[in-house]
Amino acid sequence: VAFFFVSRVDTAVDNKLEEIGSDEAKALEGKAAIANARLAYELFENKFANDPRWAALEAKGAKKQRPLWASTGTKNPAYSDCVYVDELVAPLIVNTMPEK
Repeated sequence: VAFFFVSRVDTAVDNKLEEIGSDEAKALEGKAAIANARLAYELFENKFANDPRWAALEAKGAKKQRPLWASTGTKNPAYSDCVYVDELVAPLIVNTMPEK
């Protein structure tokens, strides 16, 4: 399983956006983590869809390494508790969704 720490990306990027303080920067708050995870998932899909070496391994019974979204509890109380879960549902994903 490949780990991707989701909410920590927003925490880091949002801090930088707050330092900038412009309306444009504020409009981007809370968007970096989802965009980053979607790009990671796209890379995952493309790797397994277009790699002839993988196709040969799969034909012999190999299983895909599944992406795992970790740290999917929101750190910012302004965001929905489930924003990272709702926005990042996809086939083969493992999610460490907090009980709350």
